[in-house]
Amino acid sequence: MAGVWIYNDWKALKCVANTVTDTVISTDDSYGHKEVISVNPRLYDYLLANVREPEILRELREETATMHGSQMQVSPDQAQLLAMLVQILGAERCIEVGVYTGYSSLAVALVLPEGGQLVACERDAKSLEVASRYYERAGVSEKVKVKLGLAADTLKSMIQNGEGSSYDFAFVDAEKKMYQDYFELLLQLVRVGGVIVIDNVLWHGRVADPLVNDSKTVSIRNFNRNLMEDSRVSISMALKTAGDKSLVISTAAGSNQKHKKAASVSNFKN
Repeated sequence: MAGVWIYNDWKALKCVANTVTDTVISTDDSYGHKEVISVNPRLYDYLLANVREPEILRELREETATMHGSQMQVSPDQAQLLAMLVQILGAERCIEVGVYTGYSSLAVALVLPEGGQLVACERDAKSLEVASRYYERAGVSEKVKVKLGLAADTLKSMIQNGEGSSYDFAFVDAEKKMYQDYFELLLQLVRVGGVIVIDNVLWHGRVADPLVNDSKTVSIRNFNRNLMEDSRVSISMALKTAGDKSLVISTAAGSNQKHKKAASVSNFKN
């Protein structure tokens, strides 16, 4: 048994770590002595073995693993959750900000109904070439509208074109310093009761470390604080098993409390 420290609201919270079972038990009564699992490779392999990953997604994941920046690709368990959220929501019109090679967008497109549409915003043409090839192979090209360029410009154009409140679901995994801007634009595009998912909200755990104050970390930290205080949305934050991915799920704001957007924040790779 060894003592470790973790931060909460910039205050040190002492916990006890069990190195045999890979768990951490809070010694603070206010946390109910909860056990927190520290995911090791064996447990993560078990998790991935219980993910229903279509063959086309596996092939895309393996090709992306050979490319520069492959760490940006979402994990199979994260993609499965995104697809399930789309199915539960009954979403037909979706937006993705930050496509990379298309793993998450393909996972979403595969579960969209006939006539469904995903607007895929990406500024890197080379990555989009890979994504588009897999959209074609999977037979979902007609469902995906690729937008090459700056996502903020694309979203503004969509608003100007009268597409406000017409989307059901959005996923953001892009420039961290732009999170607040993306969020505000998506709040105008996503309907009341829709969902917005934003990645990397725990940012490798750096947001909880008061000694880390680089521009990206500060931007995400500020975004999380703003979201916490945003009465237009409901939120939830959760920690993923491994890596450094995080999500925010949010719905469009309504004129009264019954119709406000429900925002859920989950950390996927962190």
